[in-house]
This record gives sequence, structure tokens and C-alpha cells, in this order.
Amino acid sequence: MSRFDARNQRYRMPAEWETMATTWLGWPVLKDREMLWGDHYQRVCEEFALVARTIARYQRCIVTAHHSQADTARALVGDTVEVLAVAAEDNWVRDCGPIFLQGDQGQLGAAVFRFNSWGEKYQPYDGCQQLGQDIARAAGAQIFNSHMVLEGGAFYVDGQGTLVTTESCLLHPNRNPHMNRAEIEAELRRMLGVEKIIWLPGNPDEVETNGHVDGIASFIAPGKMLCQTASPDQGEYFHVMRENRRALELATDVTGRRFDLLDLPSPIVTERYGSERYCDCYANYILVNGAVISTAFGVEQDRAASDVFAQAFPGRRVELLPIPTLSIGGGSIHCSTQQQPAVTAPSV
Repeated sequence: MSRFDARNQRYRMPAEWETMATTWLGWPVLKDREMLWGDHYQRVCEEFALVARTIARYQRCIVTAHHSQADTARALVGDTVEVLAVAAEDNWVRDCGPIFLQGDQGQLGAAVFRFNSWGEKYQPYDGCQQLGQDIARAAGAQIFNSHMVLEGGAFYVDGQGTLVTTESCLLHPNRNPHMNRAEIEAELRRMLGVEKIIWLPGNPDEVETNGHVDGIASFIAPGKMLCQTASPDQGEYFHVMRENRRALELATDVTGRRFDLLDLPSPIVTERYGSERYCDCYANYILVNGAVISTAFGVEQDRAASDVFAQAFPGRRVELLPIPTLSIGGGSIHCSTQQQPAVTAPSV
């Protein structure tokens, strides 16, 4: 059988605003991740349960929970949410789960990349490495494997052939030291069916993911992007976000079109729950059929962020959930979910 190439075999990764069948949501694990959750673990689980129940009001939600936590997860999420017991040691499904693809004949595919725990940051992660295969098989997707290390939070696609990512993450030597930029681009094209790749500088100061793009910018429609911004009193973070926006101002998509940019404010939080990796941004949001979901931090910027989301996604309900404790793990709900497109596929 010839080597898989998404473009030749007519597969693509749909944009996140396209119709979905399912959202897969990870469940946090305390064992060997005490440095993430600590004494806040119970509250974090309750917040994940709220996310799951909220998603389930709009579409199917399946929680992947470590075997040791599956019964606890079932009790907290209730009857509207399904739970699949897995071996994954972390909840960050976006990064270690499969990337779902859509074939032009209604097929469901899954691109499964290698996972090395964000550059060997946490041990163990054998179960996380297996999660892509586990979810893809449960979803009934045809699996296409890649030799490259890649996390789903490191890129966005517009569904029309354009991908955006960051240099600080994908070119970091802790992921693929044996690959150069051209080789990484070639593998992204082969596996995801894209043609144009936009490189942003990213955020080298972000220690958890080395600057995933899902905390910086996202496609919200063809030719339109949402940009995380910062205020001048936020120090170096302000300059980092400004440089990413400047790169987007100069960028074009696969058709040669420049982007309309919409700015998303940063929350000014004082309560970080003692976490050095606290994910204090609205940009780590998710879309579901009929809604956009992000975090309410209980600060004055929440209202402005809600207004921006309403402008970015007209016709969708804006759900800012009171889940600030969840961010102590270094990510938020986009990091912990993966969307499965609405294509023909067997049920779980």
C-alpha cells in the first residue's frame, strides 16, 4: 500500500467551526501529576464535569478517564455524558489524542502523531502515547500514523488549506531535533491535507507547551482570525503578543488573502492558585454546535471577552464557565478536548 498523503487521498482536517459529531474531553489524573493539581484536584474535577455537561447540551460528549478515575468521572458528569476508560496519564486530549480527518466520500480518518509529553516534561506518559490509537479505534476512524512529534494545540487549520503554528513550539529541539522546518512543513501537509503554513514567533517564555498557538491566535472563519492581546502593564507578555499579531498582519492564507483580525483581551487575574503555569487567557476556547465555550475568571475583562466571542461567532451562544481552577494545569478546555467531525462513521 502506498504511503498516506491526505491531499492525494482526498482527506482534510475540517475547521473547528464546521459541524461536529462528538467532543472528546480528557479527565485529570492526580497520581504522578501532583505538581499540576495538588490540593485543588477535587475542585478541578468538578469544573471538568461542568465543562462535560455543558458540551453535552449541544452535542455528544465522551470523557476519556484513566481506568482508576472512570467511576468517579461517571458519577460527576451524570447521565448525559459518556465515559471511556483509558490508560492516559493526563487529560490533555488535544495534544496526545488523534487529529480527526474528513474524507471526500464521508470517511472518518485519524492522523496519529507521536507524543513525547511536551518535550519529556512529565513521566510516565505511555498511556498518553497510546490515546490517539485508543480514541481513533473507539470512533471507528481509519488510522494514519506519523513519525513526527506533534501536539494538537500547536496548530489551527481553516479547513481550506491553511495552517497556523508557532516557531517557539514546532521548531523547539525538544520535539523533533532530527527535522528541519521544511521537513516539518512537508509532514504537516502530508498528514493534514494543508498547503499553506503560517509561522508565528509564538511564546518562548511559556514553559509548559513552549508556546502553543491555541493560546495566541485562531481561525474563526475563512480569512478571519482571533488574536490574543495583552495590555502594556503585562510586561514582556505584551510584547510577545504584539509580535505575533504583527506576523499575522503580514500573513496571507492559501488563496493569498490577508486576514481580518479581531482582538481578544487578556484577563487580569490576581488569584493563580499558587500555579506557576496558570493559563490565564480566553483564547483557549472551544466551539461546539451552536456555542462557543471559554473561561469566566471572575474579572472585569470577562464581559469584554464575551462581547468579542459574540462578534467572532454570530449565531452561537457564548458560554463563559466559572472554571478558573482548571487553568492551574497549564492549559484550559481547548487543550483538554478534541473535536470529531460529523461524517459517516460507526458509533462507539
